[in-house]
Amino acid sequence: MLDPTLFQHERADAARLLAISGYRGAVRDLLTLFFEQSSKDDLYTTALTLEHLKDRRAVPPLITALLGDANPHRRHAAARALGWILPSNRAAAQAFAQCLIDSSQPQAAREEAAESLAYVGNHQTVDALITALRDPDVRIRFWAAFGLGGSCRGDLRAIRALESVLDDGDTPPGNWWPVGKEALAMLSMQPPVRDRYQARLTAEIAKVGSDPNASDADRRWASSYGYGE
Repeated sequence: MLDPTLFQHERADAARLLAISGYRGAVRDLLTLFFEQSSKDDLYTTALTLEHLKDRRAVPPLITALLGDANPHRRHAAARALGWILPSNRAAAQAFAQCLIDSSQPQAAREEAAESLAYVGNHQTVDALITALRDPDVRIRFWAAFGLGGSCRGDLRAIRALESVLDDGDTPPGNWWPVGKEALAMLSMQPPVRDRYQARLTAEIAKVGSDPNASDADRRWASSYGYGE
């Protein structure tokens, strides 16, 4: 369970087997290791082990790490694990919102926070995501659009905010696509405007598919949201 050279699902399985055998200290031992480690890779794999274990007793210490630890890699790893230990709670959602709007936080932790709010966010975290849509870092804006679309279904403030970035043509590094196209896809899922934006999404995807000069980023977006199905 504590061997960082093993895959996270193997380590989580070992923790579950220990629990079946009567040992109740798996989460405690993993958290102890998590706060002893310092390297990016070791912290991330231990965080993923905690994520796969899905024991909510890990949530409070991970929130503490996310918001105040001196090691930026530990903050990032904590953000990753927190977003997938479900069902989450209000404290985790508020911690993500606080992390997201704090420009002193590591960029990677803020990205994880925005993405995780797509799954654990609520009406109290809408403002943080809307604020993040105006962030100078395109990576934060991209994941804020995703976070709003996933967590704020039907919220008129979220819809207006997503509409405000439809013309944002910046693309984050990696295998992603422009912020505006992500916002369009998210708007197509919002009940009050779903029909209008689903029609626009379908038209935009068809346009990309028929354009031999379409960018790789646009093609990735079209493929992700329906082209070629």
